[in-house]
Amino acid sequence: MKYAKIISSGIYVPKRKMTNKEFEELTHFQIDPYFSEQIGITHRYISDETETPTYMAAEAAKKALARISMKPEEIDLIIVGTDTPEAISPPDAARVQYLIGASKAEPLAFNVNASCANGALLLDIASRYIALGDYRNVLVIGVYAMTKFLSWKYSWEALFSDGAGALILTADDKPGYLGSVSRCDGSWWYNWGIYMGAGTMNLNGFERGLHKLDLRAAYPATVNEEGWPILINKLMEKCNFTKEEIGMIFFTQVRKKTIITVMEKLQLPVEKAHMVMDKFGYTGSACVYMAYDDAFEQGKLKDMEGKVIIFLTSGVGFQQVAVAFRG
Repeated sequence: MKYAKIISSGIYVPKRKMTNKEFEELTHFQIDPYFSEQIGITHRYISDETETPTYMAAEAAKKALARISMKPEEIDLIIVGTDTPEAISPPDAARVQYLIGASKAEPLAFNVNASCANGALLLDIASRYIALGDYRNVLVIGVYAMTKFLSWKYSWEALFSDGAGALILTADDKPGYLGSVSRCDGSWWYNWGIYMGAGTMNLNGFERGLHKLDLRAAYPATVNEEGWPILINKLMEKCNFTKEEIGMIFFTQVRKKTIITVMEKLQLPVEKAHMVMDKFGYTGSACVYMAYDDAFEQGKLKDMEGKVIIFLTSGVGFQQVAVAFRG
């Protein structure tokens, strides 16, 4: 049996930066000090018309490939996770395959949409493909272009930022990938999302603004504070590791205070939860890969041999996914 091992990462950050002050001037909402102190976001990045989802995804992938001097044709499978795709159809992943120069090798390429839970889910899917022996090198990419879907007239829109993160996994004889756990509650499907689609095209969808992100009903404030510790404990039980073996946890970068609270509940030092919302804003499907890349750049992943690294992501819909790897 083969195990998936993470061997490289790369990110793409758009050129345009918008500070909290600039957001306040644009929308006439005061978001600070709350956003800076509680959420942990001081600015966000706005992609321009050339920085499309496939462009950002490809640029992140190119950096991940360059870091380990891997040729694009060595990639056997490409999975893109996003809920802000370049088009409903065809999938972004096929375009990314072409943009990174991998099309001659014809690796399979497809999209996944579990909203912002994509990060952990893609790693789980890729690892299972590798375990089956069908693929050796798998490229997973999370990309987020949510600013394209904002109305810029609500205070909560200050949360969102654009960007892409990519990880490369390869087959190894020892773990590697340990396993995953997840939960989903579709009763919250109507709470928050972009509701333009086949079910609304003929119902005056554009006139009703359904092509824009819509917060219809807030999720419970404790949905992650309660759900994340539950999943971590289930993951430890299922994959047979202890709390003391955890080296790093990459949570969905949605709220700094939530991550701090969860680490306190788990009785783990907050330093083991690397956070990047202060650098990149909230980048949805890309955020945990961007956090991983940033931790790598800072040298925080050097001493992870034998330690467990966890990715735990949440998304509207509603779903949460946690996946574990041993360094």
